Amino acid sequence: MKEIGDAVNPPNATIPAFFAWFPALAALHSPLVRVRGLLRENRQLAAALPEAESLRELNQRFSGVVPREVARACRVAALRGDTAMLFCANGAAASRVRAQAKGIARALTRDDAPVRSVSVKVRADWAPPPPPPRRELPASALRAFEALDHELPEGDLRTAVERLLARRRER
Repeated sequence: MKEIGDAVNPPNATIPAFFAWFPALAALHSPLVRVRGLLRENRQLAAALPEAESLRELNQRFSGVVPREVARACRVAALRGDTAMLFCANGAAASRVRAQAKGIARALTRDDAPVRSVSVKVRADWAPPPPPPRRELPASALRAFEALDHELPEGDLRTAVERLLARRRER
C-alpha cells in the first residue's frame, strides 16, 4: 500500500494513503483502532454508534431464533418504528424468515422498542462473503502430526490429532 506523509503527524511518520482521504482517521496514531473507539473520537461518526450497537444486538437476537444458514444469509438492517427491516441474500432464506416472522418479531422486541412486524427484502447484491478456501496441510505437516500422534499419551489432545489426521486422509 502506498504510504504518504501527513501534516497532522510528524514529518517522518507515514500513514496508509487510504487514511489521507479521511482527516478524522489520519489524525489517529494507528489505523488499528477499534471501530467503537473511532466512532467515539469523531463527533460526526459518534451519532452512528448507538444505532450500530442496537443493530448488533438485534442481529444477535435474530441469530438465536433462526437456523444458522438463515442467520448467515440475512441481517437486520434497520428498525423503523415497530417494523424490523431485514435483508436476505437469497429467496430461500427470505421465505424462511417470512414464515417465522411473528416469532422473529417477538424475539427482536425490547422494552424500549417493540417490534410488531418484519419486512423482508431480497438483496441479490448483498451476501455474506464466501468462506476462504481451505488450505491443505503440506505433507511435512501431516508427517509431523503423525509423529506427534504416536508420542502423545492417551487423552483429549491425542484424540483431536487422530481426528485431524482421519479428516485429512479422507481427502
